Amino acid sequence: MNAPTRILDTMTELHRFLFCSAHAGHGQWLSAALREEGVVLQEAGRPAQLQQRIGDLDPQVVLLDFSGESTGHADEPPDAGIAQATELAQMLKRVAPKLPLVAVGSMVRADGMKAALRAGVHDFIDMHSTHEEALEVVRRVIDHTPPAAPGAAPQRHGRFVVLLGARIGVGCSTLAAHLSQLGQELSVGAHPERAERAAKAKPGANKDDKFDASLLGHVALLDLGLPAGDGLLYLNTQSQFSFAEAVQNLRRFDETLVHTAVSHAPSGLAVLPLPLDLGDMRSVAAADALALTDRLRAFFNLIVADLGGFSNPAFVASLVRAADEVWLVVDQSVGAIVSLASMLRDLEEKSVERNHLHLVLNRYDPRYGMAADQIAKRFDVPLLATLPDRPLTMLSATNQGKLIIDTARGDPYVRALQPLVERLLSAQHAGAASQRQSSGWLGRFMGKH
Repeated sequence: MNAPTRILDTMTELHRFLFCSAHAGHGQWLSAALREEGVVLQEAGRPAQLQQRIGDLDPQVVLLDFSGESTGHADEPPDAGIAQATELAQMLKRVAPKLPLVAVGSMVRADGMKAALRAGVHDFIDMHSTHEEALEVVRRVIDHTPPAAPGAAPQRHGRFVVLLGARIGVGCSTLAAHLSQLGQELSVGAHPERAERAAKAKPGANKDDKFDASLLGHVALLDLGLPAGDGLLYLNTQSQFSFAEAVQNLRRFDETLVHTAVSHAPSGLAVLPLPLDLGDMRSVAAADALALTDRLRAFFNLIVADLGGFSNPAFVASLVRAADEVWLVVDQSVGAIVSLASMLRDLEEKSVERNHLHLVLNRYDPRYGMAADQIAKRFDVPLLATLPDRPLTMLSATNQGKLIIDTARGDPYVRALQPLVERLLSAQHAGAASQRQSSGWLGRFMGKH
């Protein structure tokens, strides 16, 4: 559970690929192609600037844009992109000689290919090829990269799930809090007496009591939904350390910081909320947010992100593309259904694939109108679950500062939620990779020229 090393076991680590390019369309294509293997973080800038960003983001592979395509700026000289990619490759060969470099371009453009060859990149992705061929290239590069130093601590590969509320008020934050809490309890096999013992160790308790460390490091909740702080409220927990501060401390985000700065509910569930001043989120770049969620995978088995009501579409889309699963939370109201249609259009515009999404129908009651399968069929999104409407039980628990899990363990809402949590936890442990065959890109290039 130490901070990620340069290259980790490809069987258990979600990789970070840094794509150095000003072409947004190229980055979207790569994100779609490589999402099965890792997260593509895109940065544009001069080599001196990118050197610092590479140090901050700690990617496993750097992708360089040798396409030679113009960005459309009037003052851009011909082949400026190839020249900059070459300069960056030369700089990285000096300062990070073990960092794998992959060129991105087109095999029909000889000048870009030749420049990449002279720059000494490890492989080449042809953007006129299929997503599967691009994925095979990065897998081949990773497989041929020396592993981490002997004795390095093994890294976990936590499952990352994003919950998107169709609109504010559909119960997305409530679901996220219950999902996270139940996941934490199932992960550690928590019992009431253990939770009570852990609660005594919270601030203000007897100083001789110690927090049960066995409860930590299993599940984290990114409480980023609006209204802000609802997750903390439902969990009856306070936090002085926000998601924005975690991003600012990305370079020193290690096990010690996780256990000391990040707030934990009595069960051991870690919570990273929005900052008190929501304006602080404007300084959080999407690439840094992705780097943080990837770093969290090394410390937690399951990360749940509540993005219900979050108003930055580009930020939301970047986390959605990086997630293992995306749950669209909606109820049977007309407003929620209309908002769901709008959300799906926004996600499609941001190159989010429909088959990456799942529908969760919250507060469901067949007597309310449209059936669950009709809604799923209408929007062509697979129905993951229906959660029953339990307003009295839910409100009673909330007024006591508790979750339904604590006040009515056998409630139909909890029974409907349990198989979802078990499914996530079993998927986190499942993970296998097939043997990959290698074939050199240089031979393919020489065969064409």
